[in-house]
Amino acid sequence: MSITFSISDSLKSILPNCRLGIITSEVIVKNSSSELLSKMSKIEDQYIQILESTVESELEIIAETRQAYRVCGKKPSRYRPSAEALLRRLRLGKGLYKVNNIVDTINLMSITSQYSIGGFNIANIENDVILDIGDSNIYQAIGRGPLNIEFMPGVKDTLGFFGTPTSDSERTMVTRDIKHLALVYYDFFGNDKLMSSLESAKEFLSLYCEASQITSEVVV
Repeated sequence: MSITFSISDSLKSILPNCRLGIITSEVIVKNSSSELLSKMSKIEDQYIQILESTVESELEIIAETRQAYRVCGKKPSRYRPSAEALLRRLRLGKGLYKVNNIVDTINLMSITSQYSIGGFNIANIENDVILDIGDSNIYQAIGRGPLNIEFMPGVKDTLGFFGTPTSDSERTMVTRDIKHLALVYYDFFGNDKLMSSLESAKEFLSLYCEASQITSEVVV
């Protein structure tokens, strides 16, 4: 299933270096393996130590995402990027969520890269996808309920917005029947870490999600 991703001129005019890192693959959903849960535990411990001496909002890529929110007109302190929210859970001793191998792997990739990553069921995306500035509509966000996406950067198809760095929509969420997965890395300032983060994502998907037919691209 092929989808074309692009970035709107309106967003490019205020964030000229913004990019999307895109990975698509076929996946198999199941409960997280003991290997994945062990890896998550080790990474949690590692970042709990890191967060003893720094605040998650000050980490480079998270700080860039927060700045992009401000440029677009959104308050990042009220609508935290998902990578920041995950690391904040660790700092507060709450640990990562445990859902299934796909969601758990995405969360693992997010905290290790500090990128907010959208994870979408391609079957529920209608036509091509554009990164743009959110409109006045509200969508049902996973675990949050109604989300005010106005002035927030996010991705949309012909049915409207379905993902932001804060939270994805229920419409395109990862469910047990997913076959084709799309990952979206939001990179607003052309950070050098994007390419290595995409390579790591391919490894994680292969190891923990039985991924096949993996493709990756950077959209500018």
